[in-house]
Amino acid sequence: HVLLHPLAIVGVSDHLTRVKLGGSKQPKTAPVMGLLFGTQSDTLEVSIADATEVAYDEKTLKMDEAYLRKQVELYTAVYKDKELLGWYAVAARAGPEHLALHKDFLKFNEAPLFLMMDPAPATGQDQKTLPISIFEYELHVVDDAPTMLFVGVPYTLETLQAEQIAMESVTKNSSGGESETAAVYESLDQSLKTLSRRVERIAAYLDKVSAGHIPVDYAVLRDVANLVDKLPGLDRPPSAGLQAEYLRDLNDSLAVAYLAAITKNAALVHDIVDKFSLINNASHHQHHPTKLA
Repeated sequence: HVLLHPLAIVGVSDHLTRVKLGGSKQPKTAPVMGLLFGTQSDTLEVSIADATEVAYDEKTLKMDEAYLRKQVELYTAVYKDKELLGWYAVAARAGPEHLALHKDFLKFNEAPLFLMMDPAPATGQDQKTLPISIFEYELHVVDDAPTMLFVGVPYTLETLQAEQIAMESVTKNSSGGESETAAVYESLDQSLKTLSRRVERIAAYLDKVSAGHIPVDYAVLRDVANLVDKLPGLDRPPSAGLQAEYLRDLNDSLAVAYLAAITKNAALVHDIVDKFSLINNASHHQHHPTKLA
């Protein structure tokens, strides 16, 4: 079972945007290809979490093996729980050149995946699927000869809480609408404020009982004691683990939010540069008209 995360989709689309708008060292007509990273579990569940570009020969479409190994080494050194799962390309359909390149990845993964994004998908109100296909290769007998063929692999979109917050933030900022996640957390914030006020009332009651300002009601005290016993022991040693887990989740959320913001701003900058180039070229032609022979 294959799980596809939004960050991987953003990585592929950002690579395509930079190449087509001239924000990359590659020419605008260069093929868009890169690497897929993620995790594999013992239950044969594969999770594609990230996508990064890679250097390759534009004539032969062969990737630089030494550079690829170095990039994989650097990536896995930072993200120790990730590994190379396969590669991606932007194309309308998979061809023989993709199959030939896919075979090269057998050196790095015994069962590599190939993610293909259609740059010009069909549009319409009934279009509800992503223009993304995931393939693996299988050996089939064609005309009495063993032949390697691409076989489609079903996948499911998997969104972590940090990714959901980041994607909702980008969607809200780009569309001007209200984020669904923001509405949920606003409701949660109101609930926590209500809970905080009630806890303050309980604390005020206990202070008055302790000072002797009001008589002791043991039934109420037993209810308060039962309520306190249900709370996690934040003042005991396990609190260090809870704090570390909270900080880890917070850092992951901030990292994904920053990446989403950078991607959005990069797209806006490329759009402005493209418009400026068009205006500059038009102005140049007006001042220097082409002479007819």
